[in-house]
Amino acid sequence: MAANPITAYKHRSVEHQVMAASSQQQNDSGDACSMAESAGGSVLRSEGEPKRVKACAASQTRKADSPLAAKRPVVLITSHTLMGHLSPMLRIASKLVERGWVVAFLGPTAHKARIESSGAKFIPLQGAADLFDKEYYAKPPTPGYAGLHWSWRVCEDIRHQLIEPLPTAWDCFKVALSEVQQDGSESHHGLGNEVILLTEAFSWGVLPMFYGAALPEGVRAPLGSVCISVTVPAIRSADLPPMGYPFPYDPSPAGRALNQRLWAKSWTRRAEPLTTLLDEKLLEAGATRCCTEHERPLLSGANYLVHDAILQLGVPGLDYPRSDWPPHFRFIGLAQGGSLSNNKSLEEVDFPWWDEILANSSRPAGSALRKKVLVVAQGTVEINPHDLIIPTLQAYAGCEDKVLVVAILGWKDATLDDYLRHFPGNSLPGNARVADFLNYDTVLQHADVWIHNAGFGALCHGIANGVPMVCAGEGMDKVDNSRRVAWAGAGVDVGTQTPNADMVRAAVDRILSDEEGPRFKAKIANLQQQSKALGCIDAVESELLKLARDETGPRRGI
Repeated sequence: MAANPITAYKHRSVEHQVMAASSQQQNDSGDACSMAESAGGSVLRSEGEPKRVKACAASQTRKADSPLAAKRPVVLITSHTLMGHLSPMLRIASKLVERGWVVAFLGPTAHKARIESSGAKFIPLQGAADLFDKEYYAKPPTPGYAGLHWSWRVCEDIRHQLIEPLPTAWDCFKVALSEVQQDGSESHHGLGNEVILLTEAFSWGVLPMFYGAALPEGVRAPLGSVCISVTVPAIRSADLPPMGYPFPYDPSPAGRALNQRLWAKSWTRRAEPLTTLLDEKLLEAGATRCCTEHERPLLSGANYLVHDAILQLGVPGLDYPRSDWPPHFRFIGLAQGGSLSNNKSLEEVDFPWWDEILANSSRPAGSALRKKVLVVAQGTVEINPHDLIIPTLQAYAGCEDKVLVVAILGWKDATLDDYLRHFPGNSLPGNARVADFLNYDTVLQHADVWIHNAGFGALCHGIANGVPMVCAGEGMDKVDNSRRVAWAGAGVDVGTQTPNADMVRAAVDRILSDEEGPRFKAKIANLQQQSKALGCIDAVESELLKLARDETGPRRGI
């Protein structure tokens, strides 16, 4: 078996990477934006790393047939198959293609059309790795899944979506890497046929490469790898408890001592079955090392720390300050927002009520004729409208003269026909405007409040568009997301996935009130400006160019 070229790199141990504390402290949410601006638009980095100034305008106009483009490596993108993970990666792919990069995307066949529409070459996942989230949640593989506590549903999702398919996903990645390199040798694109890996943090099929698994003979390791984090960063910190634990942010000595106990005595034990299974699947895929050798329990950061750079979608003001961010971690702003959306998706809205939304927005703010627009979405994972959409419609039924409620169901051709019994006369309220599927950025430009179940992507859309939020979520990272929104002052956490109409009304009314409303608006506007100052796509391209220029430099690994 051929030796893995990545083992020839100069490695830094995971323990060194995770424990090397940055001396930089995050400013609070009110100061972080000014820090970014005072650095000339630079992104926040750990001490000792160079600051990056704003990319020159010329970087936004390069074409694929330019001399520079002809020398670039191909960017191979991989992502977890859930839509919430895919969508920001597709936005990044589209913008890189616009800037002249050749991009290949290893993804699920159910989303082939979306991937190809980004301009990237589609390479299909196969077998167990080719997961379609809509089918998975319609028929989950675990008996009694819907009745499980959300924390146990998360464990089942990790098992079935990430760990069990890992060997198959690794095989798919090797095929994709070989295919891209072969394509590069037959084209003027690419640096010879070199590749840079741009991978979403929960695309675990690439992990065996960093744990000693060999690539096929004749297939070279990527020049480097950049990790894009599209969720709250699941990286262990002395300042935070494990993800999902119901303890407030407390970086005091007592709080840090509690966090240490939770990580060492609680989470490590609870995660042991899945950590052991992950090790088994890594070894099955050909790895020579595993997580337990480095005392890395599940969801403590191993899938981030192996990469050359960790680029976090989001802004510092939405995350708790940490004293120990990894040295190669930085916030890069948001991939969401109207300026980063596909122009076609922003223009083509064919719902009969859309002109009403536009006309309402054209009226002056404060006009008695201008109604408040509430946008509510169920998301793409927890898709039962009874959880959040129905209570929101019920909460504002009878307010037709003051409020419009836009309800987004999340999947093409979805309807509320089976839920009409929840309304008087089996009819939707007169102010309900229902969309099966609608680009969030398109409608949030016209919204006053954004109501959702706390997926990280939904949070990012809210920040990118400057709309205060009501969060109602459980499962995955949604509890942590909701808490961060409340902590940052960007919205209200209702504390449950299934609020009733009164709970929704109370939360929304706080945001719309004369007393609290201005504070929510100011906080979300501050976060929005932080994102603009960071420059998401410029930051991604900066890391790609750095790796492209430094072909012989050290690479991270375990």
